[in-house]
Amino acid sequence: MLQAIRSRAGSLIVKILFGLLIVSFGVWGIGDIFRNRSADTTIATVGGQKIRAEELQTAVQTTLERLRLQTGSAIDLEQAKQIGLIGNVLDQVVSRSLLDHEVNRLQLDVSDDVIRSTIFDDPTFRATDGKFNRAVFEQMLAINHMNEDQFVARLRQDLPRSHMMHAVTIGATPPPAMLDALYRYRDEKRVADIVALPVAAAPDLGQPSADDLSQFYDKHQDQFRAPEYRGFTMASLVPADVAKGIEIPEDKLREQYKERADEFETPERRQVQQILVPSEAKAKEAEAALAAGTDWQEVATKIAGQKPDTIDLGLVSKQELPEAIADTAFDLEPDKASEPVRSSFGWHILRVLKIEPPANQSFDEAKPKLLEEMTHDEALDRIYKVANQADDALAGGAGIDDIVAKFGLNKTEIAAVDQTGHDPEGKPVAAPDAALQLAFATGEGQTSRVTEAEDGGAFVLRVDKVMPPKVRPLDEVKDKVTAAWQAEQRRQGIAKAADELKAAVTPETKLAAAAAAKGLAATTSPPLPRTPGRDTAQPAQLIAELFAAKPGDVVIAANTDGAWVAQLDEVQAPEAATPDAGKDLSLELARALRDDLSAEFAQALRRRFPVEVHTEAVAKLF
Repeated sequence: MLQAIRSRAGSLIVKILFGLLIVSFGVWGIGDIFRNRSADTTIATVGGQKIRAEELQTAVQTTLERLRLQTGSAIDLEQAKQIGLIGNVLDQVVSRSLLDHEVNRLQLDVSDDVIRSTIFDDPTFRATDGKFNRAVFEQMLAINHMNEDQFVARLRQDLPRSHMMHAVTIGATPPPAMLDALYRYRDEKRVADIVALPVAAAPDLGQPSADDLSQFYDKHQDQFRAPEYRGFTMASLVPADVAKGIEIPEDKLREQYKERADEFETPERRQVQQILVPSEAKAKEAEAALAAGTDWQEVATKIAGQKPDTIDLGLVSKQELPEAIADTAFDLEPDKASEPVRSSFGWHILRVLKIEPPANQSFDEAKPKLLEEMTHDEALDRIYKVANQADDALAGGAGIDDIVAKFGLNKTEIAAVDQTGHDPEGKPVAAPDAALQLAFATGEGQTSRVTEAEDGGAFVLRVDKVMPPKVRPLDEVKDKVTAAWQAEQRRQGIAKAADELKAAVTPETKLAAAAAAKGLAATTSPPLPRTPGRDTAQPAQLIAELFAAKPGDVVIAANTDGAWVAQLDEVQAPEAATPDAGKDLSLELARALRDDLSAEFAQALRRRFPVEVHTEAVAKLF
């Protein structure tokens, strides 16, 4: 059963079921919060109206689930607090309440006709023909666990808010002077003569004296501090050990093979290329060019204006293609162009380069995979049972040695390890990351709870010794102190050379000439943008200095790699923005202005409807 669920985890229905389970477990996981709080669950008041803890909790869980689906990884409540997500969600809940108060004050409402039009115009509820489809509508409602009445009720609440905010922000259009000023600021470029003084090229300064070494050590002791180490004893059980004694009967394997038959069926796959154009007229032009013998790639890039990486769709099954073009692609003969086909993306001309016929794995071919997976699943189930029994034994007063003997766990003793997983000599220690985290979260002499490992195993540990951080004696780290002293001397030498080079520049002597006199080379940079990209060779600190300088000025920037001396030669002011650049910048500024107007409107509403957040209640909730 477990494997059947795992094998179908990619389907839409199973994802929906998992989403329900995740939300449910999220609520159950904070059950103690609700059981232990007082009867008053108010976490904020807006205009005298209370916002309950349940509303914030639901909003947070919904946000966490949405992030999990978008990113593919879960964020727990502790991480949510650290990144400020809880506060952001609370602000959203308060903002919705403020808008509802203002909607009620203005007595705003929407008619049934507006709600009907909103639903019929929503592209989410349209079929492939572009028209509203009730089956699609009902399917989307089911996915979101709503019925039609609930959805209409939500629209009746959301639409007045949306219309009001639209009225507040609709006039947010940046004036031409603002567009021009921002474009010129952003696209200004600077050209400079630059001399690089890398630390790696600094001369060898030899060995420090005993006094130099001692003084440097005393001044930089934090660089030579040993981290906290912990010694612990761990009892663990891993799936590989448990799996050795597991035998899966043949009939169980065959039953799984039948249940998962679709997994072992590989559908026909085709390597499909497309020429995609926005209009039927363009599609006819492309079709005619192909008929005249023009190369496929040339038609796609020059007539259709496609980027080369959008032409080849790769090896795909019929189910992986949009429904509008799937039949055409899988009815085509190889190396023949299709007639233009329309989809929601535009007009397609298709070509098939390669066909891989469908294939089915026999039971004997699938058996090794089934056996491995079912054995692993059974091992996890057994570990789960043993882990619960071991946890109960620990709660009853048993020690780690007792449960090792009773349940056949593996025992590992680690004398000393830091949080990065290294021993005092810097050698890596074989211990799971989860065990390291738990060891540094458990007090000295204490035993942890049984915890699940990354591989599905389980472990429990006892912290035997805590060795606090300390400064290592000079004799112990003499080589490191020497290397650090030499590195600092080289950096100081480079910094001094940069200062001397800058001082040598005069109105009569440019940087290039001053550098040449010292045996150094100056290079003229390409036009440098205000915001450096990944491929920009010059460090960001140097570019920032150049954009704060005037032509002829000499600036210095330094980091751990070295120092740079530069003389600004030219400021390149951009010409007027191109239509595309101006349009993009206008949209960006309009969004920023709308955000500013929305924030000002929210502040005004807070003055009209006082907001009080009960921070202690929120802190207890999370």
